[in-house]
Amino acid sequence: MADAGGDDAYCARCGEPLSRGLVAGEQRACCLNATPIPGVCPTHGPVGPHHAVDDRSDADTP
Repeated sequence: MADAGGDDAYCARCGEPLSRGLVAGEQRACCLNATPIPGVCPTHGPVGPHHAVDDRSDADTP
């Protein structure tokens, strides 16, 4: 699982690199959802830690 502070994180579903920006970070602004967002996949949108991997080869791609 990729940590929210890592530079290289990939989508566990498709293997695309996750971009980081305003939505990605250690802390969420809403108290109802405290899940950190490691990054944003161009295909799947914002992903949680369970859908981020540190190595592209760990993604669920065929």
